[in-house]
Amino acid sequence: MPKLRSGSPATPLVDLLAAVPLFAGISKKKLAQLAAMCREERFAPGAAIVTQGDMSGRFYVLAEGSADVIVRGHVVASLGPRQYFGEYALLDRAPRSASVVATTPVHAYSLASITLRPVLKEEPEITYRLLLNACERIRALESSFV
Repeated sequence: MPKLRSGSPATPLVDLLAAVPLFAGISKKKLAQLAAMCREERFAPGAAIVTQGDMSGRFYVLAEGSADVIVRGHVVASLGPRQYFGEYALLDRAPRSASVVATTPVHAYSLASITLRPVLKEEPEITYRLLLNACERIRALESSFV
């Protein structure tokens, strides 16, 4: 768990969360509350961060390093610092739609859906941003079939 200094309006993790579009416009105070709920994690190259089909309900944001997003054995995207994944896991209890594998040493922070759900009820702006993000991804997927 990251250490937050009492009364400190900015920490590296708060700044990292502020750079995530899902949390854009959220106050530093609320971001500090989210940061306090995060778990710091490190992964070696080749390590699976999440595995397609698993039921894990964690959201991840990369602080350092890179990772590949893999669907049914095919790399479909690459992620780097300040990028994130697992936002659907915050909303539903469905199996993971992709695997994410570290390609370099990865330093990340994760947030459990069970921890965030009460915040989503209190912070409709975060919930709204999650829904907008889901809609953007669905539209992008639909346009790829045209």
